[in-house]
Order: sequence, then C-alpha cells, then structure tokens
Amino acid sequence: MKISHRWLKEYIPIPLSPDRLAEGLSMLGLEVERYEDLGARYKTFVVGEVLTKEKHPRADRLSVCTVTVGGDPVQIVCGAPNVAAGQKVAVGLPGAIVPRNQHDPNGAPFTLTRATIRGVESFGMICSEYELALGDDTDGILVLDKKAKVGTSLARHLGLDDVLYEMEVTANRGDWMSHIGVAREVQAIVQGRASLPHLRLRESKTRTASYAKVKVVDAKKCRRYVARIVKGVAVRPSPAWLQQRLMAVGIRPINMIVDVTNMVMMETGQPIHAFDYDLLAGHTIVVRCASEGEKFTTLDGKARTLRSDTLMICDGEKPVAIAGVMGGHNSEISEKTTTILIESANFEANNIRRTAKFLGMSTDASQRFERGVDPAMAEYAADRVAQLVQEISGGEVLKGRIDLYPGKVRPVTITFRPARSNALLGTSMTKKETISCLQRLEIKAVKQTKDVVTFSIPGFRTDLTQEVDLIEEVARVYGYNNIETKTRTTVDFSKPFDPQTLQDSVREYLVGAGWNEMITMSLQENHRWHFHGDRPVQVLNPVSADATALRTSLLPGALQAVRHNRSYGTQDLRLFEIGHVFSAREGGNAESLDGYSEEERLLLVLSGNTAPQSFGSNSRKTDFFDMKGEVEALLSKFNLDKYRFISYDNAEALIETALGVEINGTYSGFFGKIDKSVTEKFDIETDVFVCEVKTSSIARNWFKEKKYKTLPKFPVVKRDLAFIVDRSLPQENVETAIRSAGGALLGDVKLFDLFVGDQVGIGKKSLAYALEIQPTDRTLTDVEADTFLSKVVAYVEQQCQAKLRRQ
Repeated sequence: MKISHRWLKEYIPIPLSPDRLAEGLSMLGLEVERYEDLGARYKTFVVGEVLTKEKHPRADRLSVCTVTVGGDPVQIVCGAPNVAAGQKVAVGLPGAIVPRNQHDPNGAPFTLTRATIRGVESFGMICSEYELALGDDTDGILVLDKKAKVGTSLARHLGLDDVLYEMEVTANRGDWMSHIGVAREVQAIVQGRASLPHLRLRESKTRTASYAKVKVVDAKKCRRYVARIVKGVAVRPSPAWLQQRLMAVGIRPINMIVDVTNMVMMETGQPIHAFDYDLLAGHTIVVRCASEGEKFTTLDGKARTLRSDTLMICDGEKPVAIAGVMGGHNSEISEKTTTILIESANFEANNIRRTAKFLGMSTDASQRFERGVDPAMAEYAADRVAQLVQEISGGEVLKGRIDLYPGKVRPVTITFRPARSNALLGTSMTKKETISCLQRLEIKAVKQTKDVVTFSIPGFRTDLTQEVDLIEEVARVYGYNNIETKTRTTVDFSKPFDPQTLQDSVREYLVGAGWNEMITMSLQENHRWHFHGDRPVQVLNPVSADATALRTSLLPGALQAVRHNRSYGTQDLRLFEIGHVFSAREGGNAESLDGYSEEERLLLVLSGNTAPQSFGSNSRKTDFFDMKGEVEALLSKFNLDKYRFISYDNAEALIETALGVEINGTYSGFFGKIDKSVTEKFDIETDVFVCEVKTSSIARNWFKEKKYKTLPKFPVVKRDLAFIVDRSLPQENVETAIRSAGGALLGDVKLFDLFVGDQVGIGKKSLAYALEIQPTDRTLTDVEADTFLSKVVAYVEQQCQAKLRRQ
C-alpha cells in the first residue's frame, strides 16, 4: 500500500519530517517498509522548450533539436516521432539518472552522459513518460503543459516533490487502505484533527430517482447501495495532476471518470464503480446472487463461471458487474459515454473474500471489502466522485441520491476499565489520560462511572470488538517504548557456581551432542609423552615402570584410548575427558608443593567418519573443520563470545593446521590434527583431531556476573571483504587489524574463505571475512556503511601490507 505525504497533508497538518512520521507510524503498528523522496529522484530534470527541430543528417528516424532550459540553448539528438518546435518537454542533462532505460529488457536506470550519436553531439535527453517512470508510453516524449515555466524543476511542475511511503497493511485494518485512514492514525502522533474535504456540489433540479431504479434482493450481502447520476460528461484523459497522483501510488490512469473513482477510493477507502448509464437495460440496478454456472465477462476480457453465492450487480436484463470485485465489459466507460451512474455500495466482507478467492481475482476493491469498509462512507464517496467529475469534465449532477440502507449499522459500544488497562500494561495512567488516548483515534467516551467508561466505536474500526482491543489501542497511542520494563524472575543469579557445576554442565552438553566420556590414567611412563615441553612430576614410589610420572597432557591417554577402541572394531570416535595435568615449575622447590602446578583441562577427540555408513548416507572422514565447528559450538554454549583463534606452533605433536584458542585475550588451549609420526607410534592408521582447553578459562568467563542488555533496535549491516596478503602472514593479524579499525561499530568478524592460487599471485593468499556492522543509535545508510568499510580497508592495507581483492 502506497501513501503520498503530500496527499496526506490535505487531511491533517503534519509538522514532522518524513523519517519521523515513518517512525511514528511504525511504532503505532502501521509498519512503514520504506519511503522514497520523489523530488530527489527527479531533481536533475527540468522543464525545457524545443526551439528548433531539424532532421538528423545521417539517420532518418532521428532529429537534432535545440533546447533551452533557462540558460544557453543545448543540442540534443532525439528519436521520438512526436517531438516538435515550441513544445515544453522534460529534459535531463549530463549527470542526470534516468529512472528507466527503454532499451534495457529490465528497464534498469542509467546515468546520462554527453554522447555522439551518428556523428552528431548530444548534450542531454528529452524524456518519455516511460523513461521517467511516470507511465508505460514508449512511443514518444512527454509533452508538458504550454504554461510550464522553462527552467522549473520537473518535480515541482508535475507535483512530484513528494514522499511516498510503502506500508504493510494487516488483514484486520481495512481503514489503513486509504489516505484518510492513515491520517486518522497520524492524529495520535501530532495530536491534530483529520478531516475530509468539504463538499460543494451543484445539483440540477432533475431528481436521480426519476432517472434510475435500484433493487437489492439480498440485503445481507449488500448492506447499503448508494447511486448518483451525472449527465453530459465528456470522457477524456485526466488532467496531469490527477494522473500523477494516481501513478505515484501505483494506479495506472485510464480515463477521467475511472481515474476519479480510483482517486476517491484511495482517499476514503470506499471502492467506487461507474457504469455507462445508457448501457444499463431499463436504467435499472438489481443486486442479486448469480445462478450456479452462470457466465460473465469482466473488464479484463475474461469469461468467468460463477457460483450461486456470487453477488452480482445487474441491470434490467443481465449482469453488469461482480459486486465488490470487478465491473463488466458490457457496461464499461468509453469515449462515447455521456451519462454515468456512480455506484458506492457496502458489501459483506466474507462473501467478497470467498468470491475473490474462488475466481482467483484480487482487486483494489476486493482487498478493501475483504477487510471491512465503513457503510457510513458510501454517501460521502458518491458525492465526492460526482463533485470531482463535475469540476474536471463538466456535466449535470442530478438532484439527490438513491440510498438503500435497510439494516442501518448501529455504533458498537464497549465498556472499558482503566484499572484493568493499567494492570495489563504495567502503567499508572489516570482515567482522563486513558480517555484522551482513545479519543485521539476518534473512539469517543459516551458514558462514565467511577471505574468504568463506555466507548462508542467508529464504523471504520471493525477490528474493535472487546475491552482488550481498547487496551491495545491505549498501548499503541501511549507508546510501547514508554511502558516501563519490569523484569520478574525466580532465578537467583547472585549465587556463585562451583567447579563441579561446570563439569556437570560440560558433561551434559557433550553427552547430549553425541560424545562419549573416557577416563584415563594420570600416571604415565617418564620422558615418553610430554607434548608441551613441561617438566614431568616424578612419582617417589612408582608401582610400575610405565607409571613413573604424572601426566603433563591428556593427549597420551587419549591416543591409547583411540588405539584400544579401534582394535575392538570401533572406528568412528567422539571422545572427551575432563582431567588434571601436572608439571614441575621452573626453578621451583621439588621438596614443596609450591614447586608443582596442577590444572584441569577438557580434551575432545575426533576420529573416523562423521556418521555411520548406511544407505543414502553422505558420511565422510572427519576433518579439521569438523573439530573447529565443535569448538565453536562448545564456546557458544557457555556464552564465551569473546574468543578468537590464533596461530599455534607445536611441531612435536601437531601439524600446521593447528590453531590456538584465546578467550578474553588469554591463551586457553588449542585444537588441530595429530601428526602422523605421533599416531604411528600408537599404531593408529587414521587421522585423529583433538582439542585441549583449560577449564579455568571457561569458568573464569562463564562464572562472571551476567549482564543483560536489550536486543539491538537497529538492523545489522552485513558486508564481505577479501584481502590478498603474504602467504606467511597469520590470518589473526588481518582479523586484529579489522577489529581495531572497526571499533565499537563492528559487531563480529568471521573468516569464511581461504584461497591460494595463480589468481592471487605467487607467495600470496586470499582471506575473505564476513563483517557485521551493528549500530546502536540509528540505522546506517549505504553511504555510512561504505565510508566505514573504506576506513577498515585502508587500515588493513596499511597494517598488513594487504590489497583488497575485487574479483
């Protein structure tokens, strides 16, 4: 649904800027998906005058024109057959962005440049309505009114200095499908008063009732039918202001009569249909249901097969329209039409919904009737159409109207308890404040007691049926963002966690993720398996020769467990252990406990296939990235979001694919693939991937006091950057540079691609990163995001001698 800011201001003063208005409407629940400044789109186009036109010397279908736009005349080559000297035209000069390209299959925009066309220089463009996105006519240029002032902004001349809002209309708010409906919502923002234009209708002495008859057979499906007649009309194209107003909101102009009915529908939300009076047999309107299987041809030329519950508008002999959906081919307005019958009716919503769905037709009229239209608007809309037709085309408006309204709808009343509203919303509003909120939406208080207020619901608010609906309206006007947030919880986060809690939580998570726990011996053979260079702790009284020292790593026991399981036929392994490692401190007193250190670690082991072999299975060998994913999942599980992977070098145990783990700036462990020279010593013939992490690092960050913050209010901007760097440069250097340049505005950085090949050069590699830019105070524009990225790129190129990869 498109709404014009300029049009909206005709019903209510709006002192707000478009962005403030869009924000206010969205907070009320009328979501503004986007808005566009049309004036900005056409700011580079001006009104020009064709001074001369000469035939192109080398092309029969081209003309060479001299055009003035208020300064020195310019030469423009034009291919339109209708261009002529003396015309006022729309001119774009070099640098202007043309909204649509007539020669592009997709109509993509393009920028005008100085060009040489068949040997003749052209310094601009005389535009068609198609190229300006003002219509679909591609046969010639757009010829403007002769009174147009040369040099004037095209947007100002055509009334396009406007802002368009695209809104998402919910199924229960048919009143939002009109400008006056949106204006009523604006009342709640600016505290103004919305009103429709005052009618000044000049009627003849001839009465409408003497010219036509109306009969409603099914009053349940047609609650009200209003008819007016205008004689002596001249059907011609609408004036430019009316065409531009309709095109701005997405409606194609047809002719003056149809355009006026569409304009009034967009203004009031009341669908209108105009019949050629002389094509109505007996000058009679009969509202009845169709016969089962009856055929009818609609305005789009398609024959429709009808059901018995399809409501039809008929004349004295035949159907002439499908009520509330579309008119018929046999009574449409044409250039020969001189007298029109204006229909402004109110049809039952459920029946129109079923009919439109059955016929596969969704029209502007049916979309409004399906949501519910106020019967009270039918009278005003009919008079408004008659007045506009008379003003634009002339003609005689017959006196009075035919108005069949047998079951007049009475206003709905709802009792409302302000105390109940405060209890549900968590507010402390007075009764007066509550009444004020609702009255700003034209919901009037008709009766009050100490604790209860009775409100009368306007006819256009078909969605309000009970007290809780009014409470929601109070919340909308008061502002959801103004309601104080009160957090209630039964969990006491102040109690500290003990280490056993962490162990249990880790075990619970890993077992649930398909891991199996192993328990290995803390004693091992002295000087055989010490991967980290730590000095082993000697046992004073060893029980055996292969248990003479305390372990310095969980790896040896894990590799023995892998060998043991594989020897018994278990090839696919997901093992973990939580255990202690020991080492002698450098320079420590061997006779004292202070000379030794003890630390708890978590070890993960992956080997074999990712899943059991089975029919249709895509199982494969586990690899480094499987272990990387498991590590990331573990850290995320325990809320360790401030971690990063760094380079790690331990040639004795691991190959070059190993990475270190850093949590909150502190080294906490590593993961990678065990070197084949090590696995071979354990008689293991397959790849083994391991991760060893200090549990103290997890506990130190997991046990910190939880600080909760509101979710981001503004959207994340996602961008990808790829840098070409020396192959020897660790990726963490590039990531660190990105984070340093990004500062607080940069939410997250992730490496998602590594490429080495001739395309990036010998001794080089390409690193691609996904960046998330998270503003906290506004929605970033594309220009701001590009500026931010330029700063990041410049910093990384300087710090890492990198080059941005552009393809």
